[in-house]
Order: sequence, then C-alpha cells, then structure tokens
Amino acid sequence: MKQFTLLLFVLLSVSIPRTGLSTPPTLHRWERAVCIQSPEENKPDSMKLCSAFFVNSAEQLFLVAAGHGSDETNAKSKLVYRDPAGKSQSVSLKSLCSGESDPWQRDPTSDFAIAEIRPDPNGRLHVDNLMTLSVSLQSVCTETQTPTTQIVTAGFPLGFGAKEPISPLAVVGYVASTEIQSKTRWGHEPIVYCSPAIAQGTSGGPAFLFDRSTDDVTVVGIYVGVVTDVSGAKLSKMVP
Repeated sequence: MKQFTLLLFVLLSVSIPRTGLSTPPTLHRWERAVCIQSPEENKPDSMKLCSAFFVNSAEQLFLVAAGHGSDETNAKSKLVYRDPAGKSQSVSLKSLCSGESDPWQRDPTSDFAIAEIRPDPNGRLHVDNLMTLSVSLQSVCTETQTPTTQIVTAGFPLGFGAKEPISPLAVVGYVASTEIQSKTRWGHEPIVYCSPAIAQGTSGGPAFLFDRSTDDVTVVGIYVGVVTDVSGAKLSKMVP
C-alpha cells in the first residue's frame, strides 16, 4: 500500500467541517464498505456498481475505489451505505466532491483511485457518518502480507446488499502469494493473489487483516478482480 499512502499524503490540504461528534460506536469491519452506483448512459434500467471505503487523516476524508470502478462513475453516481446506527443512507457523489463529476485521482501504476471529500451543504449532512465508517490512515498497512495470512474482504459482490436495507458482505480468505508484478494495459502493477475468488461488484472493497476482535481494522489491500485459466480455476487480485 506504499503508493496508496503516498497519494493520500499528497492530497492532505483541506479540512472538512464536522459537527456534533460523539464517541464512535463499535462497528464490524465489513460494515465500513460502501457502494457507488452509477446509471449507464442511454440505459435507464442498467446500473454499474463498485465497492469502496473511506480513509481519514488529519480531519480530512478520502474515498478509495478500484481504478476501473472510478472510471464508471458519472455526474449521476450516488453512494449508498449503512450508517453507524444501522440505517440505509444515500448521497450523490457530486455532493461529496464539490460538484465534480470526475473527482478521482488515479494511481499511475495500480488499479485504485482516490477522491478527496469536499462536501457541499447536502454532502456535509453525511460527513460525520462517513468519518465514523472510515479507516484511519495509520490503519493502512504498508507491508505486504505473507502467503497464508487470513483476511476479510468487504463489499457488494453481484450487488448483494446494495439495496435497502444496505448490508455489505464479508468474505474470509487467505493471501496466496507474495507481491507479484502483473502486466496491465498501463504497464506493470504490484498484485497480491488471494483465495477464494470473489464475484464482481466487490472491486474497490477493502481487505482487512483477519482478527476476531472487531476493534482491528487494519487494511492490507484493495480488491480489484479475478484471474482465471481455461479450466475455470480462479484467484482474487488485490492491490497491496
């Protein structure tokens, strides 16, 4: 996650106003995943969706998603999530990002993107909830995990859990490889392969270090897809 951490530090420039903060409730780690829904142009009944999560640092908030997922967002994209009280919430991406239809900054060598949260008045109504759901930058692990490390990947595979009542899914798995350079259309990117393979819609979801304690929210990677061979065997891909 070294590139991810560096990009966050570059973006740290604007404070987000917050009001009425209280002690954050205990959350299951997978409840921190959110879903971005983007209607397809000229296809009113069709919707693209991806998973995402928030990272906070120095009172600032950032939305993190898979790069290919961020490419599918548009001016009508909305973010849906389960708030700390268990209620389903929805807010437009533009309201969270000062009206920008494309607020993303893509990492040049890895399949992830970051958007800085600069909310308009409607977006500010959601900031406290999203800050509570967010992961501290200090909880983003910059060390690649070794094979057999147990992880929990959170998101919305096949869109399950993305309709009211919003409820992110959690898949327990294992790191299967060390960091490997994978060839992509933009060059070579560092990838860690994991098991089991997880369905589409999870891309952009966080992978947490497994711990039976709900207090541990260490993020060790970002789920970005699967690889498969002619036999149908599959592995998950994660940006370390």
